[in-house]
Amino acid sequence: MKPQQPNADPAWIAAGRKYIGQREIKGPQHNSWIAKGWALLGASWFNDDETPWCGYFVARCLYDAGLTYPKDFPRAKAYATFGTPCPAQLGAIGVKNRTGGGHVFFIVGETPDRRNFKVLEGNANDMVRIGDIPKSAVTDIRWPAGVPVPARSALYLPVLAAGTISKSEA
Repeated sequence: MKPQQPNADPAWIAAGRKYIGQREIKGPQHNSWIAKGWALLGASWFNDDETPWCGYFVARCLYDAGLTYPKDFPRAKAYATFGTPCPAQLGAIGVKNRTGGGHVFFIVGETPDRRNFKVLEGNANDMVRIGDIPKSAVTDIRWPAGVPVPARSALYLPVLAAGTISKSEA
């Protein structure tokens, strides 16, 4: 028996969806949501939108939901040991490797062919968006700290239309 669709996104996913479309500003100007957000979360040594900011995006969503986030949240790979390991499901945090570091995102579904996760991600093509990441590229899947991991019988991963594979995450 398949679990029923939950009534709502987890609070951190609802927070993240509100930021879809936030993007870097090319040149000397900076998106203030990113530039000022670093200090809000405790990383005031960053003050621009050129610094890789996928970790900022995930931390900001957790912060907006009243949850904790890793102290070294600017490092995407900090999320590989944050929270609790869990199966893929709506709201889980995913981590993957990339040249020069990692990339962190939220899992929000999977494609009809079951090969890719649908992800809510920041700093992908310099913006917050929903994109696709091959399941084979994901190295870690975690559930946010302080939130009970849903029972296996309640796991939910919606099937969503295929989109663009995430390629530019730095």
